Amino acid sequence: MARNLVNLESVSKAFDIKQLLDQVSLGISEGDRIGIVGRNGSGKSTLLKVMAGIEPPDQGRVTRSNATRVGLLSQVDVADINATVRDVVLGDKAKHEWARDSGIREIFDGLFGGHSDELFDRKFIALSGGERRRVGLAKLLIDDLDLILLDEPTNHLDVEGVAWLSRHLNERKGLAVAVITHDRWFLDAVTDRTWEVVNGSVEEYDGGYSAFVLAKAERARQASAMEGRRNQLIRKELAWLRRGAPAQTVKPKFRVDAANELISTEPPPRDGNELLRFARNRLGNTVYEIHHAKIHAGDKEILDDVYWNIGPGDRIGMVGINGAGKTTLMRMLMGQIKPTSGKLVTGVTVKPAFLTQHLDELNPAWRVLEAVENIANHVELGNGKTLSASQLCERLGFDRESQWTPVGDLSGGEKRRLQLTRLLMDSPNVLL
Repeated sequence: MARNLVNLESVSKAFDIKQLLDQVSLGISEGDRIGIVGRNGSGKSTLLKVMAGIEPPDQGRVTRSNATRVGLLSQVDVADINATVRDVVLGDKAKHEWARDSGIREIFDGLFGGHSDELFDRKFIALSGGERRRVGLAKLLIDDLDLILLDEPTNHLDVEGVAWLSRHLNERKGLAVAVITHDRWFLDAVTDRTWEVVNGSVEEYDGGYSAFVLAKAERARQASAMEGRRNQLIRKELAWLRRGAPAQTVKPKFRVDAANELISTEPPPRDGNELLRFARNRLGNTVYEIHHAKIHAGDKEILDDVYWNIGPGDRIGMVGINGAGKTTLMRMLMGQIKPTSGKLVTGVTVKPAFLTQHLDELNPAWRVLEAVENIANHVELGNGKTLSASQLCERLGFDRESQWTPVGDLSGGEKRRLQLTRLLMDSPNVLL
């Protein structure tokens, strides 16, 4: 029988007045592979932190079996940025202790594409955010742990890196893994159970993401059938209650109370988030034209004699391995860097907005609404109407209550959504 590692018993956790976990009880055993899903801000990251012992519960109890070793890859980098990569990952281990360890080299080669030798001696402070993230992941995989808790581990990994990570985890049979990710393929490849964090509770499903979707659809079908029967009963009870004053005087009080209870508990409408059509400056025939462009990043050639035309209405996905130059190309389109040779032509009416990988622009002391109003108080819609900053926040999933949440208390996904809200508030006509 698999050894139990971590248990949560009637755990509750809130931030400000938002209840993220409400009387949650669950457990993880040796070898478990659990995918954690849910809407941004539902409490997924908080659940991992509670299991890791980083966040104490407001109520309830978290227990671990003796000597259970737990590691967490969080959305925040906490390593000493003045150390080298070797210091961060290997600590005080002497070189002869790790130099012959093929497992360490395999992990770094898998996550960094075979550049581990040059990486070990680099200063951690000199790494990009994505590189720091991968160093943190490498440390978790190298450490001798019983349970690893992964918060968006596939961010900053290319396709080859994601495939390698899934194979590596599947080869480590005794290791327990709980993972939050938006990568559905990774969830199917690695997990065999799914936890959905919703409305303060955790609902459990057997199987990976695909099995979860099917099971959730079946639960929704059953709930819809029950709701249909319930609505039919409501209509009957309403008709019965409305049969005039004389009849009501003799109606049994218990039935009147039951009917009123049935009506009062009608569930709220489903999430009404909608896509908005924003007013924008008219785009001409030319958005971007790249003529025989070359781009270099240091000594590395990113583009070589490229001709590319982007027109109004184009929807383009940009893919490539880490370090291929995707972000560099985006920065050129934004005008932040210039091609080494050739030229970039930008349409005269182009008003671009760049959703970057970095969250530095968000002051953790701001409130959500304040962060949006710092861009503008109102935004125009395509139908000639306007939305206030607060109304736009609501359309993008920040209700009136959460608009007063400090930015520092938001989850990683909520911060990204706030970034996008700020961009849209400026009425761009090109999104990068």
